[in-house]
Amino acid sequence: MAGKADGDRLLSFARSIHTDLIVSGAYGHSRLREWAFGGVTRTLIEESGISRFMSY
Repeated sequence: MAGKADGDRLLSFARSIHTDLIVSGAYGHSRLREWAFGGVTRTLIEESGISRFMSY
């Protein structure tokens, strides 16, 4: 689950510098790949403690 780990690291870093907003692109993969490996986009979508601005 590299994507999940990468997303968690990004969120940890954002919290450590007291970020109020994360701006990112939202990139999707096939459902099978997302299920198997997770993804940074999914991790950011599931986060509720930091505001996000995402564009696809």
